[in-house]
Amino acid sequence: MPHLRLELIVPRKAHLGDTVEITIRVRNAGKRAADLELSGRPVAFDVVIRGPDGTEVWRRLGQGAIAAALMVLRLEPGEAHEFSLRWAEVDDAGSQVRPGRYTVRGMVPIDGRNRMTAERPLLIDS
Repeated sequence: MPHLRLELIVPRKAHLGDTVEITIRVRNAGKRAADLELSGRPVAFDVVIRGPDGTEVWRRLGQGAIAAALMVLRLEPGEAHEFSLRWAEVDDAGSQVRPGRYTVRGMVPIDGRNRMTAERPLLIDS
């Protein structure tokens, strides 16, 4: 099993109505090249955003089906690959979220296992 590090990159603060850049970085922290089997076309990475009360307000994969294809990605030692998206600060129904403290977590399915990032805070202010 390759030695991988997942990092979630999200701003600490955004203004209401902004588009928020969210990136999951997968880095090969091992000493040998790693061939990662990633499912989906496009890759079925997921981002979950929870509201101030802890309930899920938005999920990338909640937006539709992802084709069940397989992609192999080779990462040399120290090399990283990024999965990015832009969140328009809306909930799963398409409504603008309210100002408040949110949490963001990422997931990438690698080699048949869902690898999770640490949770990161996001403050949306008016």
